[in-house]
Amino acid sequence: PFLHGNISHKNPFFMKIAYIIPKPSNTGPILVVLELVKEMSRHGHNCTVYHFDKGDEIIFPCRTQQISFFQKINFDHFDIIHTHGLRPDCYIFLHKPLKSKTLFITTLHNYIIPDFSYQYNKFIAYTIGNLWMLGIRRHDKIVTLSQDAMKYYQRRLPLQKLTYAYNTRSLPHSELIDEQSRQKILQFKKDSFILGVNAALTDRKGIDQIIKALKELANYKLIIIGDGKSKIPLENLSVNEQVSERVLFLGYQKDAYRFLPFYDLFILPSRNEGFGLTLLESALYKKNVVCSRIPIFEELCPQGEVTFFELENIPSLVKAIQTASQSPDLGNKLYQRYIQSFSPNVFYKRYNQIYNNL
Repeated sequence: PFLHGNISHKNPFFMKIAYIIPKPSNTGPILVVLELVKEMSRHGHNCTVYHFDKGDEIIFPCRTQQISFFQKINFDHFDIIHTHGLRPDCYIFLHKPLKSKTLFITTLHNYIIPDFSYQYNKFIAYTIGNLWMLGIRRHDKIVTLSQDAMKYYQRRLPLQKLTYAYNTRSLPHSELIDEQSRQKILQFKKDSFILGVNAALTDRKGIDQIIKALKELANYKLIIIGDGKSKIPLENLSVNEQVSERVLFLGYQKDAYRFLPFYDLFILPSRNEGFGLTLLESALYKKNVVCSRIPIFEELCPQGEVTFFELENIPSLVKAIQTASQSPDLGNKLYQRYIQSFSPNVFYKRYNQIYNNL
């Protein structure tokens, strides 16, 4: 069946936009779609979110509808169809008509082949990655998350279809953690300096580097929030490095940003990253941040807003943590960078420009 929203234009400058996602889950790409819906709706555009799988972790402030992969949306009811993720991109490849006045956009939230390489063997990563990039050539515009990502895709996709837009993140600062978790953290902290990590626990996130660095940081402790296939290896590593009493694993926590007030320093030790929404969350809390020196973080923080360390170089990480611990204005600099380049208003203007340029 054809699916559509009962929407009518009251203002020719307002757009009807459909976002297609895999599932309303608490993941980086879906949080970006949530920010898009909030900002587009706030400026008068009419948004609808379609998703394939059930989920209630994210509540969108607009009409939502679950569809199957083989149900066809009536594209003519929208000015823009904006997809996020492999399945939504495949959906457009399958259903997009040869001629349509509707404009089709995708946002790529990662570096496809390198990201897949951390999940699968190189053959599968290369095969799936190239098929994905072949399929999205049917879209009218392909948005990356940074200039660095745009350069990466220039060798693989039509240059005239590529552009970039930085993400944003807005948070309700009134959200608090439960009292039991609060007491657990305070008992763990005592008079120590707390390092914090909020991440999916995979090798790509590089958290093992922090555990190794703890041996050289006597009065520091580490809180890790998140779950994933690397959790048990990380727990074993903390035992092998004889720092297990200074590492607290709190598992998956919904809205992990709520734990930021308890960290003295936030660490982003990623080996590969599409963007890093936790960097923006840290900026909103004016936290001092240590980042791995990878191209995306260097682009996002080009003027000393964070302290960098060299990947796989534990002495470099130790030094960066010590330096950031003694830099009282670092968090304020990061917050000013957020206001300048990553605020919801900047984010809206950029995507509105991309939509209208089409």
